[in-house]
Amino acid sequence: MTVKETQQQIVEEFSVFEDWMDKYQYIIDLGKSMPVIDEAKKTEENLIKGCQSRVWLSCSQEDGKLYFSADSDAIITKGIISLLIRVYNGHTPQEILDSDVEFIDRIGLRSNLSPTRANGLVSMLKQIKLYALAFKEIQEEQSKEPQEKTYPVEEVQKNVIRALKQVYDPEIPVNIYDLGLVYEIKVGDDGNVYIKMTMTSPTCPLADDVVNDVNNAVSEAPGVAGVQIELTFEPEWDESRMTEEARLELGLM
Repeated sequence: MTVKETQQQIVEEFSVFEDWMDKYQYIIDLGKSMPVIDEAKKTEENLIKGCQSRVWLSCSQEDGKLYFSADSDAIITKGIISLLIRVYNGHTPQEILDSDVEFIDRIGLRSNLSPTRANGLVSMLKQIKLYALAFKEIQEEQSKEPQEKTYPVEEVQKNVIRALKQVYDPEIPVNIYDLGLVYEIKVGDDGNVYIKMTMTSPTCPLADDVVNDVNNAVSEAPGVAGVQIELTFEPEWDESRMTEEARLELGLM
């Protein structure tokens, strides 16, 4: 049922009463029948400012819709807030913000309340709208797609090198980067990476496996959008391409 339909239903219910004392009694009965609020929700934070009597209003969200619970130390006020909750319970924040409260004037409630109670009514409506606005902002924030972090080309280059150092030659216990098997690395502004590499021998039977390992490792590096690998044997690899770290590890220094 829409907000407007619920309000129309309330107007029809009150139309059976001709005397305002009967309407007051109906509002009191509504207050008495309203579910008891959890005592833990009777906090200063949930206390509505601007009401002559004390009114606590709590709001929760479930599946994008808002649900209210309330209590008051004045039974007539409790009946009024029960009507407001009936109108707005189970609606989205946007539906609540877009709605006009028509039933209050149509049943003559506003004109038959004392000035202090009328002010309290306004405060209750205001608090409901404030809850709707707050939850709407939360929903909008949660719905935003997280922006992907952009990495400078220099940082992506470093990340690629770190990834290459995790891939080892199948015959020599040194990573392919320090071994000098990587001839060229190009990183585009769009995060696409081009790698030209070789093997220690053109006849290496595990060349395809190493290339796959390189592709997998580099693809996982932060800032990398895609990987293109070119395997070449020109020029052929020799030990002069090894870093000092590799030479030291192999006992060649």
